[in-house]
Order: sequence, then C-alpha cells, then structure tokens
Amino acid sequence: MEKNHAIDALRVGLGVLFIGTGISKLLNPAMITGLLASIGFPAATFWAWLLIIVETLGGALILLGYKSKYVSWPLIIVIVVAILTVTRKDLGSFLKDFSILGGLVSLALSESSGCCSLDEWMK
Repeated sequence: MEKNHAIDALRVGLGVLFIGTGISKLLNPAMITGLLASIGFPAATFWAWLLIIVETLGGALILLGYKSKYVSWPLIIVIVVAILTVTRKDLGSFLKDFSILGGLVSLALSESSGCCSLDEWMK
C-alpha cells in the first residue's frame, strides 16, 4: 500500500508553528502575561505559563508524531480561546487562527499520527 504523507505534512507545519510561538512566549513571558491580564484573565501569570508549556510541549509532540490525536485537544482549546478573546477583532488574525483550528481538528480526527511519526515507529 502506498504511504500517504498528508498527515505528516500537516503535523510538521503545526508542530513547528506551535514550537515557535511557545518559544517566543518563553523568551518574553511578561508580554503574554500582560496581554492576558489586559483582557481580564484572573491569575494571568499562571495562564501565561500554562500557555507556554502547552504550545511548546504540544508543538514538539505533534512534530514528532507522538499521540497527535490527543495532543491536539489542548491546542484546540488554546486556539478557540485566542479566537474568542484576541483575534476575533482582526480579520487577518482571525482567519489565520481559524485555519490553524482546522488543521488541529483534522489531526484530532485522524486515525493515526502519520506514516513518519513516532507512533508509527513504536508499533
């Protein structure tokens, strides 16, 4: 049977994206803490660090293809919250986040993490 690399390509793109956003927040946690505080998040520092961990670790696990179906769900929550609180006011950011949401939902609904994934190699 021919291998389909579509999920692998999606996984790599989303993984790199979330690792990048997570690391950028890690390098300047005061920025994301301030943003969360400004939109009314209680305990903004807690939520900022949770966001940094979810984006960085989730992105790495998706990139590697380890349990992508399950790792996608916390990232889906992150994107939905971002859409509802921050990016809904800017059409370009909204469309970007909506596209990311579509990719994450595709991963969450897929049967596997792809043929070039850690999950596949561990079988």
